[in-house]
Amino acid sequence: MGKLLGLELHNFKSYKGTANVGFGDANFTSIIGPNGAGKSNMMDAISFVLGVQSFHLRSSGLKDLIYRGRIGEYETTQNCDLAYVRAIYEKSNGERMVLQRLINATGTSDYKINDKSVTALQYTMILKEENILVKARNFLVFQGDIENVASQEPKQLANLIETISGSAQYAADYDTLLEEKNKAVELHAEVFSRKRNLTTESKQYKEQMREREIFEEKLSERNKYIKILHLYKLFHNERKHFKIKADVRSVSERVLNHRRNLAASEVAFKNLAAETSAQELQVKKLEQSIADLRQRMEEAKRGLLPSQSSKKLLGNKIAFTKKKIDDLENDIRAQSDQEESLKTKLRDTEANYAAFSRKFAELEQQINIPKEGVNEYEALRGQYLTDSGSQLESDLAIVNADRESLEISLKDLQLQREQSASRVLELESKAHVNLGLTLHDLNARIQDIDLMISAKWKEKEALQKRQEVASFKMLEFNSELKDVLSRLEELSSDEKETKKQRELRDNVAMLRSVLPEGSIKGLLYDLVQATQRKYELALLTVLGADYDSIVVDTTATAHKCIDILKERRAGLASFIPLNSVVNEPMNLNYLRSLHEEARPAIDVVKYDDPTIERAVQYAAGNAIIVENLDVARELKWNFHEVILCKFVSIDGSVIHKSGLMTGGQQEKRAGATARWGKNEMNQLLKRKDEIASALERIAKERPSAIETNSLTEEISQLEALKPSLRSQAAVLERQIFEANQEVAFLKECEQEIDDKVRRKQEDLGALKSEIESYESQIQELKRRIYSNFCDKYGLSSISDYELTHGTALRGRVREKTEFEKSITSLKNQISFHEERRNETIARKERLENDIARSTSDFKRLHDEIKKAEEKLHRIEQDIEEELINRSVLVEALQTKMREASIKESEMKEIEYEVKNLTRELGHFEETLLKVDADRYNMIKNCKIEDIDLPLEDGFLDAISLDVENTSHAVYQVHIDYSLLESRLKDSYSVRTEAEIRAKIENMENELHTLTPNAKALERLQEVDQKLKEFDREFSKAKHNVNRSTSKFNEVRDKRKELFMDAFNHISDRIDKVYKSLTSSTTSSLGGSAYLTLEDDEEPFSAGIKYHAMPPLKRFRDMELLSGGEKTMAALALLFAIHSYHPSPFFVLDEIDASLDNGNVKKIARYIKENSGPGFQFIVISLKSTMFENSEALVGIYRDQRENCSKTIGLDLRQYPEEQEKIAIPESHQIAAAET
Repeated sequence: MGKLLGLELHNFKSYKGTANVGFGDANFTSIIGPNGAGKSNMMDAISFVLGVQSFHLRSSGLKDLIYRGRIGEYETTQNCDLAYVRAIYEKSNGERMVLQRLINATGTSDYKINDKSVTALQYTMILKEENILVKARNFLVFQGDIENVASQEPKQLANLIETISGSAQYAADYDTLLEEKNKAVELHAEVFSRKRNLTTESKQYKEQMREREIFEEKLSERNKYIKILHLYKLFHNERKHFKIKADVRSVSERVLNHRRNLAASEVAFKNLAAETSAQELQVKKLEQSIADLRQRMEEAKRGLLPSQSSKKLLGNKIAFTKKKIDDLENDIRAQSDQEESLKTKLRDTEANYAAFSRKFAELEQQINIPKEGVNEYEALRGQYLTDSGSQLESDLAIVNADRESLEISLKDLQLQREQSASRVLELESKAHVNLGLTLHDLNARIQDIDLMISAKWKEKEALQKRQEVASFKMLEFNSELKDVLSRLEELSSDEKETKKQRELRDNVAMLRSVLPEGSIKGLLYDLVQATQRKYELALLTVLGADYDSIVVDTTATAHKCIDILKERRAGLASFIPLNSVVNEPMNLNYLRSLHEEARPAIDVVKYDDPTIERAVQYAAGNAIIVENLDVARELKWNFHEVILCKFVSIDGSVIHKSGLMTGGQQEKRAGATARWGKNEMNQLLKRKDEIASALERIAKERPSAIETNSLTEEISQLEALKPSLRSQAAVLERQIFEANQEVAFLKECEQEIDDKVRRKQEDLGALKSEIESYESQIQELKRRIYSNFCDKYGLSSISDYELTHGTALRGRVREKTEFEKSITSLKNQISFHEERRNETIARKERLENDIARSTSDFKRLHDEIKKAEEKLHRIEQDIEEELINRSVLVEALQTKMREASIKESEMKEIEYEVKNLTRELGHFEETLLKVDADRYNMIKNCKIEDIDLPLEDGFLDAISLDVENTSHAVYQVHIDYSLLESRLKDSYSVRTEAEIRAKIENMENELHTLTPNAKALERLQEVDQKLKEFDREFSKAKHNVNRSTSKFNEVRDKRKELFMDAFNHISDRIDKVYKSLTSSTTSSLGGSAYLTLEDDEEPFSAGIKYHAMPPLKRFRDMELLSGGEKTMAALALLFAIHSYHPSPFFVLDEIDASLDNGNVKKIARYIKENSGPGFQFIVISLKSTMFENSEALVGIYRDQRENCSKTIGLDLRQYPEEQEKIAIPESHQIAAAET
């Protein structure tokens, strides 16, 4: 889109001479200045140059727009005669266009474009091409227009949108065409009224003509229906004749077939009886075989128990023996380890003893001191003894004596410890291996006996339980058999039906054979049954007279049945047609909730065919069945609501809706309910055979008392073995307990010995320390005294000499004796442990031999048990096979017996059917004679009355009026029945014949009432001639109406299309604009605004309502909004309107006058966000909040000396946006100062 680059004003309003205003390439320009400076005149200049009329420019004429100076005190100002405003406009393609509008001396204006004169219309059209609509003023908002927009009426807003949309151009055409259309409609209505009068008159004459034609038609139609009546009767008579003949043939064939079937059934029944006897004999043989196999199986099971017990006992013994062998092996290893330890100790002692002996032998060889040396030694020894040596040796001897005493005591304790450990090992081996193995065997035997006793008891209890179950089942079956026999006896006494019931059944069978399948449902009492036997009498009472009604599908079927029964004189019957039966509505949930001992009768009825539900509901109604008469009285007379129902107790007592009571009929129960027992009797006979078979089978399978007694004796024998075994086990347990007690005592003694040994060793350690101290002092003293002596004789120390001489020699002999005693003791211990280990090994070998024997016995028992189990399994398989064979034979036998019973019933039914069919055949032959006589009479009447029957073949003259020998002749005449409709051929009905007769009678009555007009044709021709003339006028009027309506609709649609395009655009846009203008930090979404039409069909003829809801406020009418809120709403509307065909620039004159700074900021932000290339804002404002956000400023000030307005410009884009205040250049400051 284009852009307004600048203005040139010459002598326009307050601008003297030529004033230039440049907007440059800024998209948001603010025009500012003090009040009275000429800002609004700048607005008028822009409006003027863009073609706005002078009355919008605050002037009464164009001359008022020319600059007029003032007369001062010292000067006069000459008036100007010429003024103009020139606008420099740049199109979107970059081309510049100079728009100029001049005011000449005559007060008229001229238009120029690029200095070329054009007309006002050309000028306006060129502006329109740039989307500058002069008439709609879509490019500017005058000062004060905001308040007018906010407070305008809906109609004014509609006019504004009509102007913006351009639909106003069709307003004059719309009004003209609407008036033309209304006149055409009035003329059309007048012509139509006159034509309608003539048409009514024509209809009257036509009606008279029609009445004459009707008379002739009725006369012909009456004759036709008379013929149809005779054809209808003859057609169905003929059909009936051939149908009865076919029935006669069919029944004859059925009688013949039934007699053949009866003979075949008798033969089959005899064969079935013979087969049944043979199969019964086979079943008895099989049952005896099964009993023998079961006895063998029980004997095999009892023989298997001892072997299983011995096998288990051996298995436990083998496991325990293996455990004992493992314990003995552990003992052997422990004894071997202990023996090896002693042998090692013996070797060490012997080695020490040998070393000790070698050492003294070597010393004796090395030391060889002469006698003077001995004397010298004795002298030194005296000195040694004098020099405290005697005292030290005395003290050392005492301490050594104590040490030797402790060592002897310690050895005694260690010997006791070893003896105790050996005894413990011996006792534990005895308790665990010898006595324990024997005790385990005894306990295993006792446990096996207990298990055998438990198994015997379980077997006995299972036998007893089987006996009890069998006895209970026999009792149950016998009780049921008693009930079945009782019920059979009861039903057998009521098996014969009454004569009426037989007739009803015969009639139902006959109707089913005559009518289509499924049309006859059956007798109601055959179709329904009580849910429980106790409700049978009550249900019979509820059904009442309907219990033996015949249920059919439709009313037509019921009429056919009635006609057939009448023709055959088969008696009376009532019918319930399912398609027309009417049931009273009832609330079953309410009836069910009346009393816990009361229920609707419909709830105690069961039936298999769901299609008869309506018939059951009709028969049962809303009757209620109660347990006794007291409940019925309570509900009828003591209930809080009146219940209009019939109450029936289960004994047949009734309280009717009217309150009358009828007594029960318990004594008639059997006879009354026997009609439901026929199927029940067949089921009971079948059940009786099943119970007898089950009783026989249970008696054979029931365990005998001999088996129970045998088990009791075996249990007693096993119980007798337990006391002696338990006594032996108690002795062994006591011996083991005593051994364990001794072991525990010895272990306590060992603990005490260990404590003593520890204390002795501590004391011995203290003595050794003391001995070492004395020996250290003695050695020091000896070194000091004997050092020269040792050096003289080559001795390492004096101790070497003393070991071979003197008192030390006795100590050596004593030490040698100790070595020899230790060696002897160790050898004795090794010998003892070897003997004990050999004894343990021998016991282990004996146990291994026992395991080998037990394993052999275990394998032998296992093989025996396996063979016995295989034998038992074969017996069980034989029993299972025999049972399957028996089941198959029993089932076949029962099947044969049922077949024989069914065959016997079939024979009785066939005999009964043959009897019925023979009786029916005679009835058909009788009916056929009657039908033939009726046909002869009908044809004879037609011949007498001269009714022209249509014939295909033959002649009515061939029929003689003589009654004899006419049956053959009447069927030689072949009548044409094509005149009959298909529905008349479907079935014969007395009602249909009566309808035809009624039509004939009605036609005769109508013929008497008709009086045709002879001159009706002449008058009708005259009226038709006048109608032709009015038809031309009516067509012309109708054409005018269509033409004017079409033109009017075309203009209306165009006007509406333009209007709705603008409205839809503005309506879609206004909410977004309003939200953008009103959004803030407290309400990020802003407010809400929308437009609504008062008339959707012709929106331009009615008004448009504008609603605005500021943010965070509830809905209110526009009149109740504050001034600022109205202004924001009006601006949103103006911006939305401007967005529809927007002009390239938008000039706004002081739109922020009534707004606070917050709202001014929002508008400035909106303008700044929406301005840009192709859309230029020029705003006249006094608010710094507004113009400080613009891209350029145009300042207007008043030059008081020249008495005119002048302008200055400033581009704000050269200054950073973050500066709060704009620094005005020095040149502009000087210009402002001069002003």
